[in-house]
Amino acid sequence: MTIASGEQRTPASALAVRRRIRIGRLGRAGWRLALVLVVLAGLVLALASVTTPSVDDAATRVTVLDTAHGSVPVPVSAAERIAVAVVAAEDGRFYSHHGVDTLGVVRALWGRLTGTDAGGSTLDQQLAHVVYEPAASGVWARVDEVAISLKLEGHYSKQAILDLYLNAVYFGHGYYGIGAASRGYFGITPAQLSWGQAALLAGLLQAPSQLDPIQHLTAALARRQYVFGRLVDTGALTAARARQLEADPLALRR
Repeated sequence: MTIASGEQRTPASALAVRRRIRIGRLGRAGWRLALVLVVLAGLVLALASVTTPSVDDAATRVTVLDTAHGSVPVPVSAAERIAVAVVAAEDGRFYSHHGVDTLGVVRALWGRLTGTDAGGSTLDQQLAHVVYEPAASGVWARVDEVAISLKLEGHYSKQAILDLYLNAVYFGHGYYGIGAASRGYFGITPAQLSWGQAALLAGLLQAPSQLDPIQHLTAALARRQYVFGRLVDTGALTAARARQLEADPLALRR
């Protein structure tokens, strides 16, 4: 092949070198951007930790919340089934993270990009929202929730956080807190809940009004099946045992 006058062919090896240089520059720029974002996130959280309230009064706030809705906080340390079911359904890494689940955050961001509901909030963040930021929304509200979550983790044990959470959240049909939900739906205490009943209540937390088993039993049972699946995934139940439990009477009060 004849090369036109004045043209020179660039050797393939030189093109490869240039390509590697460009990729290297892009990689270094990406790392610098990531470092800047991490520093900015740290500064924002540091500011939020100063501007958000102390969590010393979390138990008092939960009591006030329950009282306002005709409920009374109850000790749930002996209610193992509902505790296990809620953690499996809502925050599978509850006992390993420190208030914020990085993988959950990534999943939530992906959910926003794809338009799917991917969750992402830990039990700590949900508790922070319900007790400290119930009317807040938007990015800055989420930052405050993260800051409060970190404070909760630094101030309370995992069991105490779980107790506060179970006594604060809404279970639908006007029932605030696990004590009111257990009595209202089944006429028993949280410690007396069967696996089937505990899985049903744990499933309601995603959308308490839309999954209210008194009004929407089919939807509530479908969500309960998801919770059973999570209990199998976490090793709390075997698949065979979960199938048996799905057939047990629910004893739902109507």
